[in-house]
Amino acid sequence: MRFHIILAAALTLAVPVSAQEHPPHAGTWTYGGATGPERWSDLEPANAACAVGQQESPIDLTGAIAADLGVLDIDWSPMPAAARDTGHAIQLDAPEGSTMAVGGQTYRLLQFHVHQPAEHLLDGQRFPLEIHFVHAGPDGVLGVLGVFAGVGASSAPLQAVIDSLGAPTAGPALDPNGFLPAGRDFLRYEGSLTTPPCSETVDWVVLSDPITVSQDQIEAFERLHPGNTRPVQPLYRRFLLRSGH
Repeated sequence: MRFHIILAAALTLAVPVSAQEHPPHAGTWTYGGATGPERWSDLEPANAACAVGQQESPIDLTGAIAADLGVLDIDWSPMPAAARDTGHAIQLDAPEGSTMAVGGQTYRLLQFHVHQPAEHLLDGQRFPLEIHFVHAGPDGVLGVLGVFAGVGASSAPLQAVIDSLGAPTAGPALDPNGFLPAGRDFLRYEGSLTTPPCSETVDWVVLSDPITVSQDQIEAFERLHPGNTRPVQPLYRRFLLRSGH
């Protein structure tokens, strides 16, 4: 089972799934033109969910139902600053040892990468950046934590990522906890990879509060990968849940 959440009306959300451990970030697909999101399903038979899936991501995080989602426990360790360009995003691979636990499930951190602008909307608002921390669960399901970034004070860990890109050696240790806002309110829903093959195998956790990054940092990602953002997908019959009351 993925996660179990009991609403006030005694409704349980529990969907069995399986997943690839590493979402693909290379290939012939792009974010625009003849190989853009509207054509992903035409590129490979394995990408069928990109067109016909009913649990696709990203979505507009609006109209969420308040629920007791338990505690979000993030236990991330510092890692060398060694970002790389996958061809679709700037990514930093994580060594063993960092985890995220929520809803009775523990996931191990694999990597994080940056989307410009954000993929999810929050009540119709799109932030300049969204960082995805991709984790793997013991059953192969992915647990992805999304963090929004708005314009404000510069982010030291994000600058370390930018500075390390293309450097011959890894930079000083980067603490990924510096990407987390002070608040830990979050939203949860069952979704998919936001890249081909769009597999519907992701437990999404998106923090409600954004962090801040500088305009210069936003522009750095605009130059590197402008618009590496999949369009918002329909919610259909899924439950979007939020922590708190």
